Amino acid sequence: MPGSTWSTRFPGIAALLLVGAVLPDNALSQPAKSAVAPQPNGSSREAMINILGSPTPNPALGDEAQTFDRLVGTWDADFSFHRTDGTVDHKKGEIHFGWVMDGTAIQDLWIGYPTDAQQERSIGTTFRFFDTKLKQWRIVFINPRLNYMVAAQGGREGDRIVLRGVDADGLPLRWTFREITTDSFHWQGEKSSDGGKTWSLEEDHHMTRRRQAGKSATTFSQMKSLVGEWDATQDGVLVKETYTLTANGSTLMAETRPGNEPAMITMFTVDGDHLIATHYCSAGNQPQMVAGTPDDLQRGVRFTLARVTGMKTSDDWHNTGITIALDDRDHMTQRWTWLYKGQTGTTDFHYTRKK
Repeated sequence: MPGSTWSTRFPGIAALLLVGAVLPDNALSQPAKSAVAPQPNGSSREAMINILGSPTPNPALGDEAQTFDRLVGTWDADFSFHRTDGTVDHKKGEIHFGWVMDGTAIQDLWIGYPTDAQQERSIGTTFRFFDTKLKQWRIVFINPRLNYMVAAQGGREGDRIVLRGVDADGLPLRWTFREITTDSFHWQGEKSSDGGKTWSLEEDHHMTRRRQAGKSATTFSQMKSLVGEWDATQDGVLVKETYTLTANGSTLMAETRPGNEPAMITMFTVDGDHLIATHYCSAGNQPQMVAGTPDDLQRGVRFTLARVTGMKTSDDWHNTGITIALDDRDHMTQRWTWLYKGQTGTTDFHYTRKK
């Protein structure tokens, strides 16, 4: 949110899966309740689930969080398994991604629905963390019913995520996330029998993000209640923010003016089943942030970086996310995250509606 000029003058202001359950994208809320059905002594059974999940990645991850953060949420899956005899088995299912352990790791849950040949659903999970010494993501995948466990490591390679390891039979494996967009991605699992010279496709899966129909429009309607003037004080600096509806009510414009510094503009719009926030920063760049599954404004709506334009170098100061929560009718909390020369930061603003 604050630009480079503001951050220079006021550095204090310009310094941000669960197995079986995915927590809401809400950086300011209390931990979500477990999705597990109530059982005797339920509070103790749910305690670990509530503590395990994290709504956001840990700021210490910096730009590396974007490797997997874009996958957070629920996906409908079309699984394809290629057999050695040339046949292909198909199965429907779902995948869940979410941050865990104070946002230092990301976990997923792969679920295959029951079929005529297999009466029970299949289920496996992957645990991932970024090894700061190796500068790579390390992962472990397990499927308890198959007594299967495998480890791999890797990271971003161009527009793909590639992980390499050794399968349970001792042969090299390669797992690739490709064609990643806001709404879909393609996953392939390959194995090599000649030390990596050639690769055979074993699994070929296509995922589509599951949307909650109409939720983005509902959340945007809630955001319209922000129209008006708001004040916050940060490190002794008065920050004025004014919300206005424009473009026939289809866009919410926020003008933010810290002290006597130049004003900045953030435009909020609906794009299908998600919300977009485009921030026109006084630093001269324009981060575009997306709320893939927008939550209720009272619980907090979290936008994460999708792309940024206007950057001269990759080390330029720029925002990487914003979470907005309406505490009550007259009080609003914003949490902005930023990245500068590999260093991450978080700034919270507490606004009061101007009467």
